[in-house]
Amino acid sequence: MQRLLTACALTLCVALGPTLPAGAQGQQALVIQGGTLIDGNGGPAVPNAVVVIQGNRIAQAGPAGQVQIPQGARVISANGKWILPGLIDAKGNYNWHYGEAYLYYGITSVMVSGGRNNQGLAERDAINHGIYPGPRLYHTIVTIDGPGPDTKKPDNYKPGDGTRVAHNGEEAVAHVRAMVDAGADIITFQNGDGPPDVFAPAVAEAQRLGKGIDFRSMGPQTRAREVAAMGTGIVLVHTGNSGSQIAKDPSKWATYIGLPPDAYSEMDDAKADELIKTLVSRQMLLEPDLMATGRGFHKNWARVQKEDRDFANLPGLKAYFPEYSLRQVYENVKLPETYLTPAQLQVRTLGFKNHMIYLKRFVDAGGRLVAASDDPQTQPGLGVHQEMTAFVEDVGLTPMQAIQAGSSWTADGFRIADVGRIAPGKFADVILVDADPQQDILNLRKVSTVVKDGKVVDRAFHANYKGGMFNNSVLHDFDNNVEGADWAEGLKRATFRPNVLNGSYNNAGGLDSELGPTPGIEAIAPHSVTRGSADTTIRVTGFNFVRGSEVLVNGKPVPTKVVSRTELEVSVAKAAFADAGKLHLQVRNPKPLATPQWGDHSNDAYVLVPFEFTKPLPQPRW
Repeated sequence: MQRLLTACALTLCVALGPTLPAGAQGQQALVIQGGTLIDGNGGPAVPNAVVVIQGNRIAQAGPAGQVQIPQGARVISANGKWILPGLIDAKGNYNWHYGEAYLYYGITSVMVSGGRNNQGLAERDAINHGIYPGPRLYHTIVTIDGPGPDTKKPDNYKPGDGTRVAHNGEEAVAHVRAMVDAGADIITFQNGDGPPDVFAPAVAEAQRLGKGIDFRSMGPQTRAREVAAMGTGIVLVHTGNSGSQIAKDPSKWATYIGLPPDAYSEMDDAKADELIKTLVSRQMLLEPDLMATGRGFHKNWARVQKEDRDFANLPGLKAYFPEYSLRQVYENVKLPETYLTPAQLQVRTLGFKNHMIYLKRFVDAGGRLVAASDDPQTQPGLGVHQEMTAFVEDVGLTPMQAIQAGSSWTADGFRIADVGRIAPGKFADVILVDADPQQDILNLRKVSTVVKDGKVVDRAFHANYKGGMFNNSVLHDFDNNVEGADWAEGLKRATFRPNVLNGSYNNAGGLDSELGPTPGIEAIAPHSVTRGSADTTIRVTGFNFVRGSEVLVNGKPVPTKVVSRTELEVSVAKAAFADAGKLHLQVRNPKPLATPQWGDHSNDAYVLVPFEFTKPLPQPRW
């Protein structure tokens, strides 16, 4: 009966499919024919299925005989294979070198919940416009952090940073609106470090605006239960720190905000059931991040360690993939016995076991999990598969539930309607695997073909990969627009004399100082200038500027106006904005130097130059 209902539903989808996008009728259709369809909805698989793609959308999907194959279509034979929606990473802390690895493993969408500011938007849009390959990126732009228990935590945001602190509900709502206006795909609330009434109005506003929310509700004041009272269908990062709210003695864990599942070691079954009932009734989704928070306690951890080492041997990967990124994961997957005391090991072992029990009860009660890699704590792409495997092997989900956690459940949780399922009107993101993942979730890794946006993906790694074009350096992960903040702070303490008007031999540092101190940069504005822009004035703020200070842009001096000891104005000609990427800025003071031990030039700053199709953030606010 269920199979009949599913077939009928598919037939309806075919019959009532949406109008194709403009121009798609004239494009050659792509047809995937003959495989077993797992559409992401959780129903029975459909053998001998056909998926028709027009343009970048799925036009039809269903059993052979019920789907009309367009004349002249390009046909991919899926005989003996399984057809699934492209997988989704619910929490990818995206870095430039991840793009091809994600596609290699069939991850076609990534929720980037860590704030990447304008750089994130530039990367997202470059991928969407085919500048270089990568998964679809859904960005939060800037996360909203709590103001602390006393609501007085300072907002130390500088242009290009990834987090803003909201001190009250009005500020939090304003941040949500500004991010949505700037093109944010999702809204992220950071840490729960503040009273719930700071976050609640902003959660309501984000949901009113139709945006998916993920909430890193670690506390100490705002955790899973408090977020559940604010709205429905919210993704709770790190399981919302539920363990601290279901302990036998919650007061013992009242200030616990750590990622490991230690608080579950004292889980009270009745409290767990009560919280699960609340979360399910509010349609909350849990993001356990098991590969990050529970590492080392999984049943097959030795296999995980081997997989992470083998990742480095993917053909062509090391042509550009940074060694530090590989070793970062190796460090993360060391055995707990190497860094925990016997007493700590005992607590965490029990905590992990109870956390698995809690998650299984949650899903059995009708709750949904989402699969996240939380890279760079895992290898990009591979980490999503490892998380889904842990859902089956450690939590006890069925393979079909794990597949949903990596596709439709995540799409629903983040309110991204276009991905996560194979159905008419959805983006044409499809993977083929060579063995049945319903029989063994490890078979999901046997990816043979990836289709993204209606095109077959080249799954090779290319030495000329352009993914780092918006990075300060391809030797780094994501960086703020101003680097070396700690160095600049130390320099300022050691050399800056704010009350000096004119320098002297013993107290150099005034505008007319004969001996120039080393300059430091603290901020630049604007921090983003669109490709093709006209001549632009950039304001550089910092300290130890003197008459004769000059700004170098990509190593070459540019016209510099010294406004004060703490401000410069730089005239950058339009030629500098001819190509998308990053402009490198430094301030250099004339010699002789009063502080030669610190050098003659400042720390580094970078101006992002996105493509013209990227909507700029409002400035100077961000």
